[in-house]
Amino acid sequence: MKKILCSVLALVMALALFTACRPNIIEEQPTDFEVNIDIDRNTTATLRILVPTTDGGMEEGYINALIPGFKELFPNVTIELDRRAISDERYMETISSAIASGEAPDLFYTNTVYYYYLVAENCIVSLEPYYTAEEQRYNETGGQEGLNLEADYYSEFFSMSEYDGNRYVVPRSMDSVVTYYNTQMLADAGINAETDERLQSTEENPFTWNDLVSLCNDVSDYLLSADGQQKYPTGYALQADFDWEAVFNAVMVSYGSQAFDENGNVAINSDETLAMANMLRDLYEDDGNHRIVRSNTSGASFANGRVAFHFSSSGPASMALNEGIKNNFNALPFPLIQDESAGLTNPAIGCGFAGWGISSLCDETTRDIAWQFLKYMISYDGQQALINAGLATPSIRIDLAEGKTWSSGYNNINLDAWLQWSQYKVSSQFFTTQEPSATFDIYSALQNFMRNLVDPGLTGVSTPRSVEMCIALCEEDLREAIS
Repeated sequence: MKKILCSVLALVMALALFTACRPNIIEEQPTDFEVNIDIDRNTTATLRILVPTTDGGMEEGYINALIPGFKELFPNVTIELDRRAISDERYMETISSAIASGEAPDLFYTNTVYYYYLVAENCIVSLEPYYTAEEQRYNETGGQEGLNLEADYYSEFFSMSEYDGNRYVVPRSMDSVVTYYNTQMLADAGINAETDERLQSTEENPFTWNDLVSLCNDVSDYLLSADGQQKYPTGYALQADFDWEAVFNAVMVSYGSQAFDENGNVAINSDETLAMANMLRDLYEDDGNHRIVRSNTSGASFANGRVAFHFSSSGPASMALNEGIKNNFNALPFPLIQDESAGLTNPAIGCGFAGWGISSLCDETTRDIAWQFLKYMISYDGQQALINAGLATPSIRIDLAEGKTWSSGYNNINLDAWLQWSQYKVSSQFFTTQEPSATFDIYSALQNFMRNLVDPGLTGVSTPRSVEMCIALCEEDLREAIS
């Protein structure tokens, strides 16, 4: 497998500017400008890099891991970390505050959803002039210098930040949702992970949603048995995190459920959404004889060894940090939702990116230095430095990803789970027909929809709302989000 075929975010509308909390950047910016990829190694400069303070220091750790190698290339460049709170609720506020401070970062941290705001507000520059220059250098030197995304990288992860033919963000790695399973809990439930056909994933016999549900039902039966109650009194079969965009987007795409149609009209109230919602509610229903979808308030989690299956994009090295599961887990790809008899013929697997874009406020020298930092981040040495710092998801470099360098020491784990079924991988597009100012409200509306279906306690209700009511509330929230 040579390419991860993620769906490119097709932003089909002209980006509109925010009217509230709007950073005072520039009204327009060129997408074709002169760049210098031959920076003098003795150049003196300061590079400010935005890192979250709300992720336990993860991204800061990655940047710190890159600094020594980058300093060998540019010893007189000083790296300063701009530490700020970043979350779904506070991203706009954080970026506005950073710019208003007069000391905006030169590299903005972003992800699959956040970048849309940065592009809309002209906060970051198009990277096309750099990619063009690097590709020309690659061709001129026979691959000894420069970059060739098509030859050496999973290039579609770069294209996720594309708007109007311009890419704006360099991803640090590729994130793909997989299905972890607790080998000890399955064994206790009488399920042999080595021989059970439902737990195998091949081209001819893929791991499917029906396989997962069947396994979860078996685990649920065990958890309600005397032995299961004794060993796992708070146990559940599945920690799905359906309110995570990478999960609910894949499920929606698989069912043909859309938040908006191609014209931007709210389209959540559909037969496809109803079928999906009924399926999820059936998984959630707990009448005393059902222990499938764990509640976020249950105290049970995959990490503490009390849940059998878990959707996650974390690598095995990260999972092994959890004492409750570290020696008792393996992985499969995200289960394919496909059933021709039910009209489900478009299975999807969630994927995304996290990375950095270059500030449009940079002067030319700082901008070129910022590019050199991003280029080092995706170089062989830079990616290896990230891996050594604990980045345990596949590298965006084909050689390191397929060589399994990113998970050295975990060859007993099915590492292909992160790389299989590339043709089904999709990134979120549910906000791309709307003004950027609506992005986070749209996201919140869809998150609440999923919580109402499978974890209503998080929305403050004691009795679950009907599926039809959940859809109606989501429709109302989406209309309000774009009004």
